[in-house]
Amino acid sequence: MSDSSSPKYGNRAVVLVLVVATLVVFLAVFFARFVETFPYTLTSEVASQPRVVLAGTGGTETVIHLETVGSISSAIDFPKPNDPNQDWVSYLPTTTFKVPANSVVTVVIDQEDSASGLRNPFWSKAQGIIGPFHMKYFDQNGNPQEGDFTQLDDASTPAHTFGIPDLGVFVPLLGVSDAAPAGSINQITFSFRVGKAGTYHWQCFVPCGSGTIYGNGGPMQTLGYMGGFLVVQ
Repeated sequence: MSDSSSPKYGNRAVVLVLVVATLVVFLAVFFARFVETFPYTLTSEVASQPRVVLAGTGGTETVIHLETVGSISSAIDFPKPNDPNQDWVSYLPTTTFKVPANSVVTVVIDQEDSASGLRNPFWSKAQGIIGPFHMKYFDQNGNPQEGDFTQLDDASTPAHTFGIPDLGVFVPLLGVSDAAPAGSINQITFSFRVGKAGTYHWQCFVPCGSGTIYGNGGPMQTLGYMGGFLVVQ
């Protein structure tokens, strides 16, 4: 019986080797294409306002202008008609920013999305920034307002957040009120300091990948949409 069964085991071994080899080739091709596809985001740079000397300090400031949208197709400041995911939520025009080391970075965000709410109220308090953050916004009655804030008291009102964990920077972005006039934006401005050169990952901490498990798929897991890199050089 041992002689008659050995070909069966031999055939199974051949099949197993072929399956493993196929999987190895598949994984090699997948990772090769992944590496070729995604690093392009590291070469993009925001067209920011000119770097200026901060009065009385001799330091520099980089002003980065961003837009957050509920869908790319609705973008006002930085339309991307050729983007393949027109219905995705996103930061625009890019999610990779290059700034000089040992400088001040000021971020101006035109926030155009409606409120999503925070799953963790911890993110409703600003952290790691210079002073308060400034907002031009519409209140729950649709009236224009302006002021300085250190946090959003109602954790259900933010649409997104801007967070750089390694720098301790977190800022909540107030959602546009349902009562605001059509086409309204909330503009949020804040500044923070960067030190030595390095690459720092940043992201939104409001899961907003519509149609994905717990909102964490799609734009939330794809570079160039709801997260990216701050390159300090």
